[in-house]
Amino acid sequence: MNKVSTFFFALFLVLGYSFHAQPAQAQDLKIGVVDAGRILMMMPELENVSDQLDGFTNRKRREFAQLEAEFLQAREEFEQKVAVISESARQAEQERLSSMAMRLQQFQMEYQQELMERQENLIAPLRSRIMDTINDVANELGLSYVINQMVNNGDMVVLYASAEMRENYDITNRVMDRMGVRR
Repeated sequence: MNKVSTFFFALFLVLGYSFHAQPAQAQDLKIGVVDAGRILMMMPELENVSDQLDGFTNRKRREFAQLEAEFLQAREEFEQKVAVISESARQAEQERLSSMAMRLQQFQMEYQQELMERQENLIAPLRSRIMDTINDVANELGLSYVINQMVNNGDMVVLYASAEMRENYDITNRVMDRMGVRR
């Protein structure tokens, strides 16, 4: 089951239980909607995160370019002397080139992993701040649930919301105002 299907299944179970087990409370059920991704993208702190990630990426690209240049130089030198060296020297040189190529691949994999970790570490405090503010606004409005309008891959969770729902229960702008994020 994908994430969206799992989410809706769980939501329907919770809502079904609420309606079945406590019909009086079901009438008081209020569901809010928020676009947490939009809030994150509008936060001024995201520019600093982006700058830090750009600096890291540029540094790693320079390191990779240096390793790649060393590999290409070694390969070119090998190709120039391959016809005049002994079989054992040729095998040793091929092993060295193979090792250099593996280091390049390893560097790329480690870079990708480290980039994802850095991104998560830099964005986690922003997400936490968003969640804290969503909780505050939801409590003030007496909401039972708040549904994120989109999932991480950009798929919409809320496919339709009436004008009244958007006006009264889309708390995105309220959260942004509370956080001091310009719209």
